[in-house]
Amino acid sequence: MKPLDPRLVRRSRAVRAHLAWSVGLGVLTAGLVIAVSWCIAQVVARHFAGDDVGWLPVAIAAAFAMRAAVAWGHGIAGERAAIGVKAGLRTELVDDLLDPRRLGPRPSSGRLVALVGPGLDAFDGYVGRFLPQLALAVIVPPAVILSVGLADPLSGLIIALTLPLTGVFMWLVGVLTRDRVERRWAAMERLARHFSDILDGLVVLKVFGRRQEEGIREIGHRHRRESMRALRLAFLSTLVLELISTISVALVAVSVGLRVVDGELELLPAMFVLLLAPEAYLPVRQVGAMFHDSTEGATATAELLDLLDHERHTGTVAPGGPAPITVRSARLTHPGRTAVSLHVPELVVRPGEFVAIAGRSGGGKSTLLDVLLGFERLDSGEVTVGRTRLDDLDVVAWREQIAWVPQVPHLVAGTVADNITLGVADADLDLVRQAAADAGLDVDLDRTVAEGTTDLSAGERRRVAVARALVRLRTSPAWLVLLDEPTAGLDPRREERILRSLRAAGATVVVVTHRPDTLAEADRIVEVAA
Repeated sequence: MKPLDPRLVRRSRAVRAHLAWSVGLGVLTAGLVIAVSWCIAQVVARHFAGDDVGWLPVAIAAAFAMRAAVAWGHGIAGERAAIGVKAGLRTELVDDLLDPRRLGPRPSSGRLVALVGPGLDAFDGYVGRFLPQLALAVIVPPAVILSVGLADPLSGLIIALTLPLTGVFMWLVGVLTRDRVERRWAAMERLARHFSDILDGLVVLKVFGRRQEEGIREIGHRHRRESMRALRLAFLSTLVLELISTISVALVAVSVGLRVVDGELELLPAMFVLLLAPEAYLPVRQVGAMFHDSTEGATATAELLDLLDHERHTGTVAPGGPAPITVRSARLTHPGRTAVSLHVPELVVRPGEFVAIAGRSGGGKSTLLDVLLGFERLDSGEVTVGRTRLDDLDVVAWREQIAWVPQVPHLVAGTVADNITLGVADADLDLVRQAAADAGLDVDLDRTVAEGTTDLSAGERRRVAVARALVRLRTSPAWLVLLDEPTAGLDPRREERILRSLRAAGATVVVVTHRPDTLAEADRIVEVAA
């Protein structure tokens, strides 16, 4: 796991500005550290020699005040940067998930909750504290080694040889910690997914009397155990880094002390080296101590950037109206799966044709609709609309010509009529009523429903989606209807009414179905098997 993902630097202006501030403040901190040590060494040497210390105490006090102000500024800049980065990444993630040109599967709600909530909250430690300290660890030690080397080459050589040992142990700690952090993050994601799934199915669980306290308690205990193991390792690794740094400083102190006693080294450079030597190890030790505080933020950063790094549609040609749709040699395999998700040797859908897509469950029928909608991109083969490849079409303009009925329609907060006119806000109320009647929807159009509601049955939600598609066909340039099991769970009378309404619209219809009556209504049945 990299301490700083280059993708984050490229994406976030706040991170780039923060790193620039950190470098500038780090250089100022290094200068103040060296100045304070030199002034204190001068005071001690002059006092033992019986000379006047003059203005040096005032200079020391001013330098300490400046160092405190720089540290305060470093902290303020880090906190503001963390807030800015979190806000920017949250906005970018939401915009990305809503981007119609986005390709690839959407993450699960549980994973999103873990990322947008605790994951990005961990940026306070990662961006606000770890990255500024990382800048100090890069700038201060070389400046200290150079200053010590000019005053006493032997001490500078000792620090230069022992300081990398701290880096080696930090690397070993990072390798050992990575597995613990990944397991803790996986436990947090599992807890978020489990809790989200319970909330989604809470009504069903209550109806059947299934209690979930034990499951939540067990997953919560698992997360607690992984957190305690990570903390235990953090404390032990911090102890190791402190021990290495203490021994290294002791080597410098013993060397300097013996040479001062033997008269080989004067008091002024000896005091300067003794005061400055711990400052070479301090930033590195603090990076090691903050490493564990930052690992969760770094892990969340990597996952979030993985979500944002995906292909997007780049088509610029607008579809020109009703045209034949041709699928040739189409193959698609979803990430993380070895089995082929979709395989269609050849399929031609002519304008105005009613085509039923049949086949076994999991055979790729819904995946074919996802490809036609532009949600998925084929691994091989092509889809053409008329003579234009689907990948060359502007996906926004293409979807404006599609009416879509998904297998699990989603409702937004508002009235039933609001959900029917979704995407067609200026639809006439009489047209909405007619579409609801043609879809067999016999509920009050002014009835209020909540988002993701269970106020309507599954069949009623499907009929709302069908009515939405009919309104779209009658008020927009849409000429293609894609439906995924639109009549599942409906009685034959309502199914017949929906099919008759789709026929009367005169649009090109591609419907995924297992229903015999829907298959019988189609002009042609195409079997799809991955």
